[in-house]
Amino acid sequence: MTTFKFKGQYTVNVHTHKPLPADDQQTTLVFLTAIGVPLRKYSKLFAELTAKGYTVIAADYPCCGENTPQVNKSVDYNYQDIIDDFIPQLLALSEHDKTYLFGHSLGGHMATIYSVLHDVPVIGVATGNLHYKNWSGAGKLNILRAVAVFKPMIALYGYFPGYKIKFGDRETKGMMTDWCHTALTGRYDFIQADLQASKQAGKGQGIYFYIQGDDYAPYKSTQNLAKLCADSTLISVKLPEHIKGNPHGAWIKDPDIIVQHLDEQLRKRD
Repeated sequence: MTTFKFKGQYTVNVHTHKPLPADDQQTTLVFLTAIGVPLRKYSKLFAELTAKGYTVIAADYPCCGENTPQVNKSVDYNYQDIIDDFIPQLLALSEHDKTYLFGHSLGGHMATIYSVLHDVPVIGVATGNLHYKNWSGAGKLNILRAVAVFKPMIALYGYFPGYKIKFGDRETKGMMTDWCHTALTGRYDFIQADLQASKQAGKGQGIYFYIQGDDYAPYKSTQNLAKLCADSTLISVKLPEHIKGNPHGAWIKDPDIIVQHLDEQLRKRD
């Protein structure tokens, strides 16, 4: 296991999963998790990806999962910090010219922003732009209600104790403030860069997988996140009927169909 210091202060444990030499596709996927989902929950996904010949580099977010100290009111960082310090240090560990960012949900948001700024190709699964207008009917109200609950909790605790309401775990004030801003506006203008100018310069290459029935990342949401990229492919995936529960997270229990689609798309690009 490798480690690095985030913001020069917090130790991040990094796990690298390598394929057998005979299967090696000389391609690395740098994985970013969903909010509040510990890295260990993705072990089956990583095993299936390495079986296909991919190297996977992954870590819990700073002060989350196995990284200590755990998030509290004295620990803070935001999307900009993840873009500037967390993602680059993970990418630096790749030994391959063919390297992709691969994000689930929140991880897909930040991987997309990084892709547009630095032209590293991105893969997003069950992810999308959080703007409440990307939902219809009750979905819009649910996003607005979430913001109405999250903001007072952040103000009260100095961080976001998502475990109290079964949304995430311990998340930083900065991350959730940015989350709420995008949910209300659809914008990422807290990022200190011109995303539109980067797109116009041809930056941002994305492959996105919308999972049918995913109420946490509906099709329009994924479509509007993908539009940040200069070039993107959006694929609709139907999970097998034996996978029960909310599709947004249930796919990681049996990720075979996602891995198959991902592998097919990357082989097309060889």
